[in-house]
Amino acid sequence: MVKKAGNKKNDERQCWLWVTRPEYYLDDDGSERSELDPSSREDLWGSWTCHKDTKKGDLALLWRSRKLLGTFLADKGVETTIGPKSDIAYLFQVSDDAKPTTDKIPSGGFRYGCECVPVYKFKNPLTISEIKTNPYLKELNALKGKFEHSAFRIAIEDWNKLNKLLSAKNDGYKKVLNRVQKGMSLRIVTEEKIEKRLVNNLGLLRPFGYNLNLYQDNQGENGQQYNCKGGPGIMDLLCYDKKTKKYVVIEIKNVRANQNTVGQILSYIGWVKKNISSKAKGLVISRGMDNKFEFAMEANPNISQLDIEDLGFK
Repeated sequence: MVKKAGNKKNDERQCWLWVTRPEYYLDDDGSERSELDPSSREDLWGSWTCHKDTKKGDLALLWRSRKLLGTFLADKGVETTIGPKSDIAYLFQVSDDAKPTTDKIPSGGFRYGCECVPVYKFKNPLTISEIKTNPYLKELNALKGKFEHSAFRIAIEDWNKLNKLLSAKNDGYKKVLNRVQKGMSLRIVTEEKIEKRLVNNLGLLRPFGYNLNLYQDNQGENGQQYNCKGGPGIMDLLCYDKKTKKYVVIEIKNVRANQNTVGQILSYIGWVKKNISSKAKGLVISRGMDNKFEFAMEANPNISQLDIEDLGFK
């Protein structure tokens, strides 16, 4: 049974099936993107397309579509032996509520996106043929809709049937699923704990040259989980540095910072410069960084990084 998300009173945790194209699950060389694997310790790119009703704590199975595979690889000039996919290959947990993105849709509205973390990679994915031949899944809305939308809300009965099949094919998955259905992914919980401790004591950053106050806008909204309205998403923390007279965007990652993290923090800095002040910089607090992030920092002096362990967090 999928229980209520801990911070959403009277809101049942929802279950989704997200449909993704090859350009989102394959790298430029045709291999699977490593950051989709929970064991990689890399950062998943910030926002994933989702339904506007998606809430923090929701769970989503990721369907890999074969659509556009040939075009995508041809455009990249890549030769690969990897064939097209039509399967459920990953489980994600949503780490914030859905927010409108800057991408418009034909109806005149906006697409919605939400941050999420990878929870499980299936060694043995659930294929399209296994779903089609299962008599108990004939009414699955995603199947009836030919997987042609980016997000399908899955009824709890169908969710349980899908996960029963996945558990039978993947040893250890049932234990992981039970854990996240009762609460939050450990990665989300850790990031929340660090964020909360920093809000309660921004003085933890003084030894590293910062003298911060949490930002508060004219509407009384503070800088914790601050929404970049009409922009790139939600900042973990937005602060004002009394020492440098600059606004500081803080992004917390319980993984290694990588090239995707650079794009995310730069988009937040850009939004602050456009909407609040031209004097803005970014601080990434993470479990180290890869060489792409390090090289990007060299070219972007407005980005700094601190290790989680250096702040006294485990």
